[in-house]
Amino acid sequence: MAHEKTFLICSWPSRKLCLLTAVICLGISYFLFTPQEAKTSIIATKQLIFNSEKIPFQGTSSPYETPGEKHLHNITTPRLQPTPSHLKVNLTTPKNKEMHKDPVPYTFLIPEEDKCKKTAPFLVFLICTTESEKLRRDNIRKTWGNESLVPGFSVVRLFMLGVQKQGSTEAIRKESMMYRDIIQQDFQDTYHNLTLKVLMGMKWVASYCPNAHFVMKTDSDMFVNTEYLIQKLLATISASELYFTGFPMRKYSPIRNSKNKWYMPFDMYPGKVYPDFCSGTGYVFSGSLATMIYRVSFSVKVLHLEDVYVGLCLQKIGVRVSSPPRVSLFNPYKVRFNPCIYNKLITSHYISPNELLIFWDKIQKKKHDCF
Repeated sequence: MAHEKTFLICSWPSRKLCLLTAVICLGISYFLFTPQEAKTSIIATKQLIFNSEKIPFQGTSSPYETPGEKHLHNITTPRLQPTPSHLKVNLTTPKNKEMHKDPVPYTFLIPEEDKCKKTAPFLVFLICTTESEKLRRDNIRKTWGNESLVPGFSVVRLFMLGVQKQGSTEAIRKESMMYRDIIQQDFQDTYHNLTLKVLMGMKWVASYCPNAHFVMKTDSDMFVNTEYLIQKLLATISASELYFTGFPMRKYSPIRNSKNKWYMPFDMYPGKVYPDFCSGTGYVFSGSLATMIYRVSFSVKVLHLEDVYVGLCLQKIGVRVSSPPRVSLFNPYKVRFNPCIYNKLITSHYISPNELLIFWDKIQKKKHDCF
């Protein structure tokens, strides 16, 4: 027993020494063989746990929250702030990078702001043109753009231009002084800026002619049967109705071929299908829609295809594209000329300046012979 007791007493300090040696070896092994990433992770975890005891919980809204979910939050948890409805992302409608900015912040070089001061016109023509198309403008003034063409109905004709050179040219200023039917802003007049030109027209109507009953956007290479448009179509539509019609383009998909004229890059419009729109060759709409389209354009990303872009604005507003009474009324292509056929349609495309004069003369002569 004495031997055993002596063994226990002598071995206890040895055990302490062994334990201390083991701890030291373990520490050396940790610093020599543990990867740096693991050390960092361990330290960060300790700091997170320590800090969480000092910082109270601050809730955030769910990234998957739908517009209706903001009403489902418990009112006793005020830290949960749902995303405001006007900032929610509509996946089908691209947004401007800077919300609520005027997409056409350009200066009116020629505003023609007095055009509607004396009367609220029944119809406003917004005609896309360029500086070099003087002959086309002159022939339109003589034919379907004649503001006195339809008795009893006030018509306003406006040609819309950007600038192809630095500022408005002297020739354009003289033409404007003579006819008072040109509006122009200082953006570059290119095909890819056609949307800016159309939005300029919408802005003009909203600013200077908000009481117009109807508006028609069309191009300078078009034939328009103004009499049929007014007497057979627009005269039957209530001025209070939100009406939009033309040649309907429904369920059209973006063209991803970069060599195509109507190419749409995926990053500009990632959707598989466009909303319904009308061919940009000619569409007609209620005058009040001009203001609505211009205002909603502040929050719809500008696309270079103006007819598609207007369709996106209509979708945002909640206005549907109406089909015309007959499919053959609006034509984005050239209809083979026949006086009686042209007497009963509204638009035909790719009409040269000389053809317009010839066609118009024959139509007027045959007007009462066609049934």
